[in-house]
Amino acid sequence: MKYGVIICPKCGKARGVESRRKTTTCQCGRKIILTRMKLQFPTDSPHELADIVGKVNASLKGGGPMPSAKKKRKTNSYAVISEKAKVTKDPLEKMRLIVAELAAQKSELDADDFKQVAIMIGKENLEDMIVRLLDLGIIYEIGPGKFKAV
Repeated sequence: MKYGVIICPKCGKARGVESRRKTTTCQCGRKIILTRMKLQFPTDSPHELADIVGKVNASLKGGGPMPSAKKKRKTNSYAVISEKAKVTKDPLEKMRLIVAELAAQKSELDADDFKQVAIMIGKENLEDMIVRLLDLGIIYEIGPGKFKAV
């Protein structure tokens, strides 16, 4: 997020700021160190920031309710892995990437982990995928249906 809202500790007014900045000066003259302030209502759009600052200032003066902060969506880790894998053209590199990403999340992998990613990248035959990973030495089997990355 590139922008956010802070509230001046001296005058109590909301102010829009760029998140990459270290300091800003309020209209009241107070120099505000942004690393000490909590950045509220993060956004990427300066137009949306201006709208939020207006709403926050109105609510601070008693003109209405405080705007609700955007809630971050939970991302499906399998979806993130499959998106990274779709970019890679080489099938061997794609499989290595999938295994590395899964291994970073879990110490032991099972067929369900591979199945989730395989469905998302369009691989139909899960057994062939696991056999190929085993043959290439990318994973090894530690028990029935349990695998570890090399």
